[in-house]
Amino acid sequence: DESQKVIVQEKYLLTDHKAAGSIRIPEDVPSKYYFLKAYTRYMRNFSSSSFHYQQLTIVNPLIEGGSIPTKVARLDKTPVNSSIPPAFNPSAGELLKIELNKEKYLPREAIHFHLESLKPLSAELSATVRWQGLGNQPAPQVMLHNKWLMASCEEDPFCRSFYPSENPSDDSSILQGQEKALLQGVDDLEWLPETRGLTISGLVQNEKKENRAGALTMVSVLQKTPLLYMGTTDEQGIFTICLQHLQDQKDLFVGTPEEKNTVLIRNDFDSNPPEVTTVPLQFDSTFHRLLSSLNLHQQLDRTYPKNKTQAVFQSKPLAIASTNLLTPDKRIVLGDFIKIPTMSEVYEELIPGVRIQKKEGKENLSVFNVEQQKWEDSPLILLDNVPIFDISELLKIDPAKVEAIETYHSAYILGDYTIGAIISIITKTNNFASYKWGEQTAFTTFKAFAVPQVFEQVVHLKKSHFPDFRPVLYWQPSIPLKQEKISETLSIFAPDRPGVYEVLVQGFTNLGEPCMGYITFEVVQNK
Repeated sequence: DESQKVIVQEKYLLTDHKAAGSIRIPEDVPSKYYFLKAYTRYMRNFSSSSFHYQQLTIVNPLIEGGSIPTKVARLDKTPVNSSIPPAFNPSAGELLKIELNKEKYLPREAIHFHLESLKPLSAELSATVRWQGLGNQPAPQVMLHNKWLMASCEEDPFCRSFYPSENPSDDSSILQGQEKALLQGVDDLEWLPETRGLTISGLVQNEKKENRAGALTMVSVLQKTPLLYMGTTDEQGIFTICLQHLQDQKDLFVGTPEEKNTVLIRNDFDSNPPEVTTVPLQFDSTFHRLLSSLNLHQQLDRTYPKNKTQAVFQSKPLAIASTNLLTPDKRIVLGDFIKIPTMSEVYEELIPGVRIQKKEGKENLSVFNVEQQKWEDSPLILLDNVPIFDISELLKIDPAKVEAIETYHSAYILGDYTIGAIISIITKTNNFASYKWGEQTAFTTFKAFAVPQVFEQVVHLKKSHFPDFRPVLYWQPSIPLKQEKISETLSIFAPDRPGVYEVLVQGFTNLGEPCMGYITFEVVQNK
């Protein structure tokens, strides 16, 4: 928002150089102007002014006491039967043609769109059918006071058609200046481009706040099955660990074995937003119909059951590993034996191939490696699938809180690392049996890839008794158009709410050339 507070942030996996997703707006956000910022990890090497920005207007009638001031209506009202919104000129970059069999439809009547390219081309397109006025049309007063929005608007033909540059040469020089700035920064990258997918990064420092090179770092996903990753800091003390294709929000453990070290986790979202000039939210009467439509839809959505729907598209699921530690060699369930008072006695009496010994005045666990026929003095020890480094604290745990102890008596290869042996303690608690963590460990909430939300389209509407007042009727983020197939047909049902709706198809050709098509239709009560 204008105070630079983050409301929603998500990560999306790029596939074939593109990503599509959606965000859910929290119900407690107040009515005002917001800003959507989009960027790739590579773009973080440069100034945040090169990111893509888009203005959002959120109106929340649910907040008690909320009110929005109005002003005198504009003179450029849009006629109800207008075929295009004011000042919109789709000819800029138009390479697509959309045809309808008629201009007006009755509620719940089937609508068929025929999309055709004006010349043979290959392109990747997206299609949206929505209530007219929901598009990228930034408020003029916000654009006036926040000039940095104009660069992104220039890249969007739909936005640019509403707010053409008053002085094209000036805007051109701004864009050229940004491109020049990008080129100048190539030799001084701040955030190296990653090719390993989803990663977590940070620093390991000693007690003197000096960065530690070559420090082993471990990351564990807090879940019922073990999912563990390992890495080593570089010469600057920075670790970057690949987390494969995790989805949704995860709780992570990050730690390093040396007790005098400290782990610092880097924010993996950009934290340098542009300076925003606050503009009070204000509407004139020309927006009354649009706001009433959105408000009515929200009330109906909360009151009535959902109409029958079907997915417009299916997102390809991510290949997510549930665990990377296989079945242990031995598993001892403590409940199968008589009660033993201390964990030291548990290891001495119940766990074969494990012994307690002192090393440099500190207690340590050793595991007998069956393959190598020797004792492994530095095994990986997991407590509820999280690495621990203080054996003295581990031995203080009450055995009554432990469910089972699992042991791996052979070398285990985990990525680039070979672990001599593993001991895994599974507790009955949700707090690691009150184990006390040292300064060299940290817990954090980590945003993994967002779970794709599939757009649902209403079907068999004529058989439904529930109203359909949705402002967005259709969304398909990926429509491939090939030279050998230069046409496509889309079908939807007209909603119950009369009004003007717009069909926008846009995208880029395989040569990077923008292309778009635009048409409107009207839903009426009677023909």
